[in-house]
Amino acid sequence: MKTKIAYLLFVLFSVTLNAQTAAPEKKVTVREIPVYRDVDVMATYRGGYAVILKQIEDATKNCKRGSFKGKDTTVIIDILITDKGKVAKVEFVKAEVTLCNDDIQKAIEKATQWIPGRIDNKPVNSYLQLTVNLTRGNNSDNNVIRRLN
Repeated sequence: MKTKIAYLLFVLFSVTLNAQTAAPEKKVTVREIPVYRDVDVMATYRGGYAVILKQIEDATKNCKRGSFKGKDTTVIIDILITDKGKVAKVEFVKAEVTLCNDDIQKAIEKATQWIPGRIDNKPVNSYLQLTVNLTRGNNSDNNVIRRLN
C-alpha cells in the first residue's frame, strides 16, 4: 500500500513539474530597414507635385469656412515613402491650424503613384518634405494651395 501511494505521489509530482516548465520561446527576428533624408534622387509623385497638390486641394474643399480668419497658413508635412512607392507615415512638422490636417493626411495616404527616392540608382525608404500653403481667396471661399520651393 505504501508503494502504491509512493508511486502515485511520484506520478503527480512529475506531472506538476512538467506543467510548470515554460513553453519553448519562439525566436523573433527584427529587421531594421534604413530610412534616408538625404538621397541622390528625391522621391516624387508621378505627374509632378501639381498633381498631388490638386488632390490635396480637392480634399480640403470641404473644410469649415472661416477657419483661417483671412490669414495665410503654411503646413509642412514629412511623408515617409517606402522603396516600393507606398506612403508609410505622414507627419505634420508645422501646422498653425489643425482643421484640415485629417483631410490632407487622407489625401496623401490615398495617393498611390509615388516614385521612391534613390541612392546609387537603387530605390530606398526616404522622407519627402512637402510644403502646402493654404490661403483664403479674396473673391472665393475655397482654399488655394500652392507648392513652395
